Amino acid sequence: MRLLGIMTAFALLACSCARTEPTLAGGRPVKHWVQELKNPNTKARRHAVEKLGNVGSNDPAVLPALRAALDDGNAQVRATAILALMKCGPAAKDAAPTLAEMQKKDRNAQVREYASKALEKLRGE
Repeated sequence: MRLLGIMTAFALLACSCARTEPTLAGGRPVKHWVQELKNPNTKARRHAVEKLGNVGSNDPAVLPALRAALDDGNAQVRATAILALMKCGPAAKDAAPTLAEMQKKDRNAQVREYASKALEKLRGE
């Protein structure tokens, strides 16, 4: 019985020391999609935002990357970033000030509407 306990302890220790694999989205690591947000191609940036939204708050790099995407020069990328943040739920609450600003001042009506809906969701309305 004692041997079984020792073996179990070693097994648990070995599992906890194992190297963790990076979080994947679309078969690629999150780091790839974060880098894609700098791609000059709008479609590539929008695709990256979608993939990051699917990961949500499961990876610590996602939320800062999505918040940064709210400043993208393209309205479609900004709108997609808002939708992605909505998928993250309460973990995205740090984006609320930016979303409030976008709700009032973004030059794109769809972005303003999405920002309004995201704020409602974050506030639990």
